[in-house]
Amino acid sequence: MSNKILTITVPTYNIENYIGKCIESFKAVNSDYYSDFEVLIINDGSTDNSVQVVENLMEDSNLDLRIITKENGGHGSTINRGIKEASGKYFKVIDGDDWINVPEFESLLDKLKEINTDLVISDYTEQHVYNNSTVLKEFSSYLTPNLETRGIPTKWTPMHALVYKTSILKDNAITISENTFYVDQEYTMLPLQFVENYIYYKLDIYQYFLGRADQSMNIAVMKKRADHHERVTKRILDLYKEIHVKNTELEKVVSDSLQYLVNMQNILYVMNDELEKVYNLFSYAEKSGFKFKFETDTKTSNLLYINYKTKYLFNPVIKNLVKRKANSLEKEFQEKGFL
Repeated sequence: MSNKILTITVPTYNIENYIGKCIESFKAVNSDYYSDFEVLIINDGSTDNSVQVVENLMEDSNLDLRIITKENGGHGSTINRGIKEASGKYFKVIDGDDWINVPEFESLLDKLKEINTDLVISDYTEQHVYNNSTVLKEFSSYLTPNLETRGIPTKWTPMHALVYKTSILKDNAITISENTFYVDQEYTMLPLQFVENYIYYKLDIYQYFLGRADQSMNIAVMKKRADHHERVTKRILDLYKEIHVKNTELEKVVSDSLQYLVNMQNILYVMNDELEKVYNLFSYAEKSGFKFKFETDTKTSNLLYINYKTKYLFNPVIKNLVKRKANSLEKEFQEKGFL
């Protein structure tokens, strides 16, 4: 039986220029902690020198790190393989182009040894390389630090903040969609129905790198992969259909997530001039029991939803409005770093 307290899964695909910083951050952890955690490099069929970079960096290290090479199957497939191979009591995903804050990570390991909680939440920092700025994402406005709490958090929490108990993932056969981008929402949402308690630590652990030209969150890449985002959105809608009546606590969290997903999907459709798909998504959402909410910062989706509900009464004017909006949206995303 493994005595590891934490498994770190590192999805890796053609990031030879970035993965070094990730590995160096784990090597910088005090070696007294090496017996407490393992690092699984899940090589998703890389065609560059990513694996060689890792091997070279590990020549002089006793860090418990394994490289697992598999056929390319996308981000979700690397998480699935990591869950299968994990031996630690807890499980966290850190992408190969990101890294950890070492002292905060060591503090997390100390805390994980003392608890048996299903879900652990911590802060993280967005590292915006396009303008050399950082943004701390912290949750103390609605979560109480160091307090184990029954149930689940009342708001959606990003993947970078989460540590799940590995048994939650294994025992409930949590499987993330493969050959699909934007599966973060699946990883955050699907296990929640099995979580009985959680705890929040005010530790800034995950350092989230933003600004790569080929990054999945690059807006040009997102436009090309709008169908991937659609698959994830519909899978979360399917989850909502399954739980929204019998689990009111989870319903609120999934509903908040869907509000974001549906709005983002509509933005992608608009930028790709695919209005018919907007209305098909609204129809799919209604059949799932999800009710779209009007919000001040989702004016484009609001307008499209009104057009859908009035059986396309405003079609003659909406296409011109949407075309102009598509251009402004793309500029807005670029200014925010989704280059």
